[in-house]
Amino acid sequence: MRNDITGIILCGGKSSRMQTNKALLKLGNSTVIEIILNEMRKVFYEVIISANECDEFSFLNIPIIKDIQIDRGPLSGIYSALKNSKTSRNFIVTCDLPLINSKIIEYISKDESGKEIIIPTINGIPQRLFGIYSKSVIEKIEEIFRLSEIDKMVKGSVYDLHQRVEVESIVVDHLQFYNDNMFLNMNTPDDYEKIKKYFN
Repeated sequence: MRNDITGIILCGGKSSRMQTNKALLKLGNSTVIEIILNEMRKVFYEVIISANECDEFSFLNIPIIKDIQIDRGPLSGIYSALKNSKTSRNFIVTCDLPLINSKIIEYISKDESGKEIIIPTINGIPQRLFGIYSKSVIEKIEEIFRLSEIDKMVKGSVYDLHQRVEVESIVVDHLQFYNDNMFLNMNTPDDYEKIKKYFN
């Protein structure tokens, strides 16, 4: 188990398409957040949650970090969690990926490229909310927040951050433990019904 990387689960979204907090939906006998937390704990000694509804996650008995910058989307959650993390490297995962597992987390964590952000690419699509984020990107995020106030072309998004730092993209679909369902996003009731079948 690694103590040089902090696990961070992003749970700050409004779940508007799901109409309920997707992290607290049940898959089998566990909630989505418990499933993801269990996989993260197989790799990292410390795991924290980025969320604004702290009471909803208090049953997990782990640190919950509220957004410092309000209503700025996932980048705000990343920013707040990185500011509160005790390690220079951190593993970000969003709460709508209940089919990920510890093997893919561990594989990406072992990358030693030295890049500030390290993420997998699936069928040519970068998975921006799954991978290593270094604390060194904090200043870049603050710069993006400042720019977004004066320049409409800067949305203040995770994509903006990825355009401004060195990103290592790792192809993972050739790995023995990879499967095509691993990165299914659970954002809608239809997604939920589809993913429930894997936990029956």
